[in-house]
Amino acid sequence: MIDAERSRLKAGAPIVDATAGVSSPQGAKRMSRHRVFLEPEQVSDGAIDLRGPEAEHALRSKRVRVGDEIEAIDGRGLVLRCRVDAASKRGLTLGVIGREEVEPVRPLVRVWSATPKGQRLDKMIDMLGQVGAASWAPLDTKLGVVDPGANKIDRMHRIAVEAAKQCGRAHVMEISAKLDFEQTLRAADGEAIVMADVSGGALEPTGRETVRLLVGPEGGFLPVEINAARAAGAQVVRLGPHAMRIETAAIVGVAMVLEREGVTGGIV
Repeated sequence: MIDAERSRLKAGAPIVDATAGVSSPQGAKRMSRHRVFLEPEQVSDGAIDLRGPEAEHALRSKRVRVGDEIEAIDGRGLVLRCRVDAASKRGLTLGVIGREEVEPVRPLVRVWSATPKGQRLDKMIDMLGQVGAASWAPLDTKLGVVDPGANKIDRMHRIAVEAAKQCGRAHVMEISAKLDFEQTLRAADGEAIVMADVSGGALEPTGRETVRLLVGPEGGFLPVEINAARAAGAQVVRLGPHAMRIETAAIVGVAMVLEREGVTGGIV
């Protein structure tokens, strides 16, 4: 847990990375650079021609100019430090001046959850990306009422990209296809399953490389679903003293798993 009193920043003090627990004024300067997202075909060690919405946002909203340094990510761990060599209405030409491969946050926390209604889904995807979830997918449960279509899934990917750019992560959170409840209980070797439910106990470290976090609808999981999860070896975990909305439980659950397991990687 982070002590709120000690985490307050005084004027002129260096920014503190709460994950690493060390003072990092250079990291703060680096994070002030604008970030752009590159599609696989755009990645290059030479000149990069940036067009479309990424370039428009950099030029119009962020006022990027020739000579500025920005960062480009491919969403799979590659971070390129770039200099703007040319800027026009057509877009930007970037020269690569540095390259870094960043390890993903571990353990990989893969979230399957019921789908919140309306804009709550957008907010959940944004915050899951910031907190460090490896992936999100809709979970089909007996009491679930929202089924996101293909258009919503595409939108969730765009939100995950923006979250990665905003928070400084090098790996964009994956948006995966819906799974039936029974499928989520078939964990592969090296995976653990954690189910969030008010009937559960305290979260214990699993020591696994991947953790599947299951979050049910606001009506909760049915007893038959909880029993099936226990039979599959899942930990059933209570996340707090009160009932939570879907998006709250998902975000709290990811943060708790990373804290209990001892998060590594992801530092840019």
